[in-house]
Amino acid sequence: MSPPPVRYWVFNYMPQWEGVSKEIASLREGLRDGIAGSLVSVETKRRALALRGNDKRVPLPYGLLLYPLLRAYAAREGINHLFASGGERWLTPVLAAPNGVLTVAKDTTSLRAYERNGEFFRRFRAVVVQSERDREIMRQLGVNRDTLWLIRPGVGAVPYREARDPFTILFASSPLSPEHFLSRGVYLIVRAAARLPDVRFLLVWRKRHLAELKRVIAAERATNVEIMNGVIPDMGPVYDRVHATILPGLEQRSFIPCPRSALESLAHGKPLLLSNCVSLADGVARAGAGVAFEPTSDGLEAAIRELRARYARYQERTQCYLAERFCPRVHLELYRRLYGRMGCPGLERRPPVTACGEPA
Repeated sequence: MSPPPVRYWVFNYMPQWEGVSKEIASLREGLRDGIAGSLVSVETKRRALALRGNDKRVPLPYGLLLYPLLRAYAAREGINHLFASGGERWLTPVLAAPNGVLTVAKDTTSLRAYERNGEFFRRFRAVVVQSERDREIMRQLGVNRDTLWLIRPGVGAVPYREARDPFTILFASSPLSPEHFLSRGVYLIVRAAARLPDVRFLLVWRKRHLAELKRVIAAERATNVEIMNGVIPDMGPVYDRVHATILPGLEQRSFIPCPRSALESLAHGKPLLLSNCVSLADGVARAGAGVAFEPTSDGLEAAIRELRARYARYQERTQCYLAERFCPRVHLELYRRLYGRMGCPGLERRPPVTACGEPA
């Protein structure tokens, strides 16, 4: 008997640059030997409708009209696996069922959105979180321990290449609108650049609102900020040329639980600068793979100076920390175990996993 299919549901599937989409793509590829995986992407940015084949794309205006059809599709035999924020309101009620899995992989503007969805969390067969913070939130909302899993994304290390001077810091998590410049720390970065003229800042941008970014830079008279605008097919050379990557969020929900730019930076052996609002900050700081800081101008400047002064010590811990916490093999094996418990034959009866992930 063939295993039940797994349908992955997500908003705006763009594996060429978006972190959660990359995780879904690697999961489908890594488990293709035992699982028939298909995709439903609800699009808010593209208008092309595609309902044939394994990969379906439904623009949101059409999605409103096709909502009954999507509900019927979700009701078919198999597993529905939703990657979304804890506050997502459109697909969560549809997929919250005994054949449903929710992976909380995106950011939410407030905890009120989590609380509003509490009753749906308790209906899923499994709720997967990617950080200890979200695990604690789910426990407080009454999600059963037997259905709660901590599974971190898997990212493998690549050969380390030493960056040249000047000391360069990468920001690769640009906001979708100027309304999020403050919470994402864009103003904080530009102000730090103005105060540290001997440090170079490289901002990878998503095309949108470029003029507003340039206005902010010009207002601070920061001449040491470089912008790379648009989709970059291969970010590897970008990480190779920088010394560190920064995530300077001002709020706990400024970034997704496991920002892809942070993990890929560690994979390339480049330490992190994380505000203490970012979910990874405590673990990275304890492991010595980067520096956590208060999201203030003084706090960031002190963190940069600390990282520069003891760079070799921080750099040598990056890939060790990644292997301990974000192992690709463990990521796949935990999802194999989860799907096995939901009826995929043979997937649960595998060697136990003992590192960087466990049922929560």
